[in-house]
Amino acid sequence: MKTVTQYYLFKSGLLVGPVTPEKIEALRASGEINKYSWIMDDVNQAWQPVIAMPSENPFQKTKEVLQARDLSGSFVFSKKPYLGMVKGIHSFGVELLLEVKTRLAGLNPETVLQLNLVDETNAHWVNTKVVFQSAEERIDGLLLRFGWQGVPAAI
Repeated sequence: MKTVTQYYLFKSGLLVGPVTPEKIEALRASGEINKYSWIMDDVNQAWQPVIAMPSENPFQKTKEVLQARDLSGSFVFSKKPYLGMVKGIHSFGVELLLEVKTRLAGLNPETVLQLNLVDETNAHWVNTKVVFQSAEERIDGLLLRFGWQGVPAAI
């Protein structure tokens, strides 16, 4: 069996490579690999997504969890606390709705935060690290999307 000796990375029309297996492992360890969309090695010679698409339907899981319990979340950013209601939760992230007047100047994608998730129905909570992905202004508030950093504890 042939051993992989080099990789190529791709994102937004830019090809990077060849890259050594050691460099790929360093990129994985630092999280930098997630900045790329596709990866190909010299053995398989087939492009694969760097982050695999989820095999689950995240909306079904969210529906089941949120029908069974009320979840809230809080975090501190720039020494100020923020609190919101969980609007989506699944294996690859969480959506948190903050009140309408909330502004988060300086919160950039890839910012790592400590999120406190509270299951108000069962009086249970868990702290977990998340990576900020995006914000969307809606009529009912500011919807923040976070990806998990590592595997979160069950809530």
